[in-house]
Amino acid sequence: MDHPYNQILLFGDSITQFSFDPELVGFGASLANAYQRKVDVVNRGFSGYNTEWGLPILRQLLPTVEKQKQTPAKILLATIFLGANDSALPFALQHVPLDKFKENLNTMISMFKSPESPSYNPDVRLVLITPPPLNEVQWKKRCDDQGGPLNRTWEYSRDYAQAVRDVAQERGVILADLWTKLMDVGMDNLHEYLLDGLHLNANGNKLTYELLIQTIQHHFPDIHPDNLEMELPGFRDLPRENFEESLQFPLLKQ
Repeated sequence: MDHPYNQILLFGDSITQFSFDPELVGFGASLANAYQRKVDVVNRGFSGYNTEWGLPILRQLLPTVEKQKQTPAKILLATIFLGANDSALPFALQHVPLDKFKENLNTMISMFKSPESPSYNPDVRLVLITPPPLNEVQWKKRCDDQGGPLNRTWEYSRDYAQAVRDVAQERGVILADLWTKLMDVGMDNLHEYLLDGLHLNANGNKLTYELLIQTIQHHFPDIHPDNLEMELPGFRDLPRENFEESLQFPLLKQ
């Protein structure tokens, strides 16, 4: 099928994967709703994955420079939302050391932004999202229920969130600081935004959606949903006769 819509790529772990869950009012689903008939929001979240496992996946997802020339549909914006699993404690399978985590994020950014990259895309808007703070009370209960030790801490989530901030600043990439946004509600209130101490509940997803929309409005207003036209006209605007030309997708006419 020819692709008549540009895309927003959501790349990350389970928090991104679950962002299309209607019961959780997923932030990805909310974005897809806001951009309906304008831009396709593509969920590429992989539950349990860290940046080490994410690297070979992202290499496969991004179109090469040659493929970008062959299709008019583009990735307008991409989010990288990783670190919740990398920040697991060192004994855990998912743990990635802090320096390696930063290196992996830099490599991902270079896939988009480096002229030497096979998938170089200088026009894409890139957003790094900090992992959420861990609510240890909730997460310990989950670990206890599963019969395992506490494998994450608030302090580790703090350090990995700071690493995302550092990489964003060093590389000149836009940051959506979810960690700080959630900490602003107070440690004692984190349970109101986190399902199990790590993953977002409905309130957390609504907050994340609002953060991303505000980030787009502030940094990339040209692709805010309010500033984009629908790819095809509303049915009331169609001519009564000879309407075929009006029903041609603009991207497919290029």
